[in-house]
Amino acid sequence: MTRFRNGNTVALLLLDAIVIDLCILLAFYTRAGLEMWLGLVPLGHGLSLYWVDLWWIPAAAILTIAYYGGYGLIMTVWDEVPVLFKGLLVSFLIVWVALSLQKEAATVSRILLTLSFVYMVVIMPLARFFVKFILYKVLARRKAAFLFERRKGDRRNLLRASLNKEWYSGYVIVDNVGLETLEGRIDTCFVPMECTDEATIKALKRKVGQMIIVSSISGLSFMNTQIKTFLTKNIVLITTDNGLLSLRRTAFKRILDITVSVAALTLLSPLFVIIPVAIKLDSRGPVFFTHKRCGINLDQFNMIKYRTMQVGADSLMQDYLNNDAEASKEFKERNKLKTDPRITRIGKILRKTSLDEIPQFLNVIKGDMSLVGPRPDMRDALDEFLESYAAIYSSVRPGMTGLWQVSGRSEIKYDERARLDYLYVLNWSLWLDFVIILKTFRALLGGKGAY
Repeated sequence: MTRFRNGNTVALLLLDAIVIDLCILLAFYTRAGLEMWLGLVPLGHGLSLYWVDLWWIPAAAILTIAYYGGYGLIMTVWDEVPVLFKGLLVSFLIVWVALSLQKEAATVSRILLTLSFVYMVVIMPLARFFVKFILYKVLARRKAAFLFERRKGDRRNLLRASLNKEWYSGYVIVDNVGLETLEGRIDTCFVPMECTDEATIKALKRKVGQMIIVSSISGLSFMNTQIKTFLTKNIVLITTDNGLLSLRRTAFKRILDITVSVAALTLLSPLFVIIPVAIKLDSRGPVFFTHKRCGINLDQFNMIKYRTMQVGADSLMQDYLNNDAEASKEFKERNKLKTDPRITRIGKILRKTSLDEIPQFLNVIKGDMSLVGPRPDMRDALDEFLESYAAIYSSVRPGMTGLWQVSGRSEIKYDERARLDYLYVLNWSLWLDFVIILKTFRALLGGKGAY
């Protein structure tokens, strides 16, 4: 099993080396093409300068990526991309410093070298994704691992199924094990956080080559965690940050919200003509719909949307729920219905694509909302479902999108949505917002859970 893991690591090393040389090649010919357009001085050297004489440049990039964990345990593509970005950026700076100290900066093309790293930032993550897709998804060459599991009955395989869905990790859990059933030594074992008592960890370490601790969505902040050890005192410190409970990060997020919202409204301005016309042609009533929602400090604000329902929708819904017990139960759990009698024909399209929420960029600029955050909702819904999360919702602006929306949207029940929002607030980072926004576009294209 160790040989198999090492083989995949060697494959990634070779892939990165090939990609780096390919990017230098692309940069070389891009630089040659720019000579005519920009009137640049022709290069006085060939590719051999970078592939032979400066052989240490690819080595520096690979070693830096390795230093940041680029060849270690990576569970998702969203974990891998920032590692590659950081490794390539630092190696780019190292290369320039090394060339300057050697007084060789004048002998190489600055444009070519910069273009090489720009190409690497784009091509390397794509190449890794493609190769891993072939290895892990198509050929099913994933490393066998085990799950330490104490739970019984239907819950016994829930965590195992969730971990096995993430093919990008390169692991597949083939069986559940316990201390009493673990015979011999195994290579990799996933251990749930609730099983990490001292006695269990000591017993497992004698039989497991690599132990991976798994924390489920329990409301704890583990995404931005550092472990510090004091060997002389025989203690371990686990430090976490406060996410959006930090005033500095909240201010930075607010500036970003305003900048992106202004740009989005400018780009989407043609839709502010097309959508209102379509709404008016489809049904009678106003173009916009405002609804009281809870925002920061639980203060209510008017959330703006394009109207997607019939006029007099409340009475239609009440009659429908009174006559359908299953629909009433679904509405209580999700605050939405798959088959909603109130929605117009154009409204179904707008909701499916989430175009009805474009006016919320105005709420973001005004300060009622954020681009990403806990989903805003009515006060009575908050009182019924989110009492334990009131402190979080009262200190952070609600978002146009959030973790719940990229994890199933309306298919997720209300209590699960609250846990996802809680997790987001405590673990906020700029990269997390970026990932959620990208996943939102994917969810919109798929239309899953949008109703």
